[in-house]
Amino acid sequence: MKRRKIIRAVFAVAVLLVGMAATGNKAHAQFYSIRGNGLLLLSGTINIGCDIAVSQKTSFDLGLYANPIKMNKLSLMSFGVQPGFRFWRFEPNAGSFWGVHLSGAWYDLGNKSDTRKGFLVGPGFSWGHCWLISKRFTIGVEIGAGILYMQDTKRPRYTDYTQDEYIYHSKRITVAPTKADVSFVYLF
Repeated sequence: MKRRKIIRAVFAVAVLLVGMAATGNKAHAQFYSIRGNGLLLLSGTINIGCDIAVSQKTSFDLGLYANPIKMNKLSLMSFGVQPGFRFWRFEPNAGSFWGVHLSGAWYDLGNKSDTRKGFLVGPGFSWGHCWLISKRFTIGVEIGAGILYMQDTKRPRYTDYTQDEYIYHSKRITVAPTKADVSFVYLF
């Protein structure tokens, strides 16, 4: 129930910002962009991101991530969202930028012996750069870190009925990488 409320709030903010951007002055660079992160695709994570110019040097960024991999001895299931703002040095989708973002994710990770299910949420900062390849395409890189609150449950994947099952609940705050992108961007 809490996840639904968080997701609804994120999308409500996104719709509000899109409406504000549509009524304001368009930036010099392209107004909208869609991107796919090549590094995440290598791990099997399906992802899509959009960038909407809000002013001449700022843009709203929204990334969605999902990993559906679940097998007998390996589980990498996750769903995440990363809304944020980017502050561009010159204009959106061209040159260097720094950004702030909020990370939220649900995960089910495990190997043949243990599984860990839970969620994480937290703010982060990033830096990146976009290179224009043509009028409609750019390549962007971004790296970032943040402070994450994580709450999860660790348990054995399989427990024999003659043995006791140990379940470990944990809550922690950690500093971790939150962004590592090599993105291919299409501009509108």
